[in-house]
Amino acid sequence: MNNETPLRLGEIPLRNAPEVVLDNGRACIPQHYLQFQHNHESLEALLVDIDYSARYPIFACEDEGGLYLQVGIIGFDNYAKRSASPIPAKIVYGRKWRVELELPTSEIIQTAFLALKKAREHEIRELFRLIEADGHGYSTPFNNHHDLPLMAQNAELLAPASTSKNETLGSKEISQALEYIRYDSASFHLKNLQAHGNEKHIVDISIQSGCNTSLPELQSQTITLVLASLDINELYYELMNAMINLSDQHLDENFTYRHYRRFSRRYSIAALGELSKHVRRHSWSWPNSDFEAQFTDANYQTDLSRVPRLGEGLNARKIRSQLAYFDIPEGILPNPAD
Repeated sequence: MNNETPLRLGEIPLRNAPEVVLDNGRACIPQHYLQFQHNHESLEALLVDIDYSARYPIFACEDEGGLYLQVGIIGFDNYAKRSASPIPAKIVYGRKWRVELELPTSEIIQTAFLALKKAREHEIRELFRLIEADGHGYSTPFNNHHDLPLMAQNAELLAPASTSKNETLGSKEISQALEYIRYDSASFHLKNLQAHGNEKHIVDISIQSGCNTSLPELQSQTITLVLASLDINELYYELMNAMINLSDQHLDENFTYRHYRRFSRRYSIAALGELSKHVRRHSWSWPNSDFEAQFTDANYQTDLSRVPRLGEGLNARKIRSQLAYFDIPEGILPNPAD
C-alpha cells in the first residue's frame, strides 16, 4: 500500500517542503507548501474527478483571456409554449468562471462548486412562477434577467401599494397567496400558521410535486418558514429563499471530488478542524531558515499577483476616496495604472 499522497498536475512543492504524516499513517505535502502552475490539461484532470449531475456538465475552456470553466445546464425551456408534448430538452450555459494559473487546486474545485451552485440558482429562480389572477399568464419575478437600470430609474413603480403595505395575512390569505405560485410544476399548501414569541411567525408549507417536476430535492415534503411579518412580500421572499436553500443543500450532499463529499454535513466539523491544525503545526513548517524565507516570499508573490491596478476613471476616484477613509498599514494597496 502506497502511504504517500501523490501530487496532482499543476502542483509544485516548494524547495525542502516538509512532508506531514497524518493520523492514518499517510504522508502528504499540504497545499500551503505548494506552488501552482495550472494549464488546460490540469484543469481538465481536475474536472474529470468532479461529479454532481449529468444535467450539469462542467467545461474546461481557454481563450485569449486565459483559463476558465463553464457549467452547462440541460433542461427544458421554462418559457416554451406548453403545446409541445413532450417538451424537447435544451442546453444553455452559465457565465465564465476565470481560473488563475496560480490558483490552488482546492480553490479550483471550490470554484466549480460555486459555479454549479449559481448556475442552479439561476435556473430555479426562473422556475418560480407567479400566476396571474385570471390563470392565463404568469411572471417570474425572481429571475435574474430584469432590467436593473430601468428598475432603478423607475423605483416608484415597484413600491408596495399604500393600501396593502401594512396588511396582515391570516391563514386564508396565505393559502390564497400560495395558490398563485408554481415552482417546477410543484404546488405549495399551507399546513400550519403559528405566532412566535419574538414577534415572528412560523409557517409550515407542504410541497406537492407534479408529474413534470424535475428537481430531485422537490420530493413531497414539508418546509418551515420563519416570517418577520405577515405580508405577501415576506411570504414570497422567504419561500424563494427556502427553494434556494433546498437546492444548495442538494448540491452540498451530492457534489463530490474523487467520491469525497466535501460539503456534506455527514463529516465532522471538529475532525476537520483537527486535520487543519495538524497540517499547519509549526513543528512541520520550518525545517530550515531557507525554507521559511522561501515560504514567506511565495505567499507574498501570490498576494502581489492579485493586486488590481487603479486607473483614473470615476470608479478609481471612488475607490481612492474609500481607501482614504481608512488607516491601512497592512496588505498591498492597489497599483497605479501604467
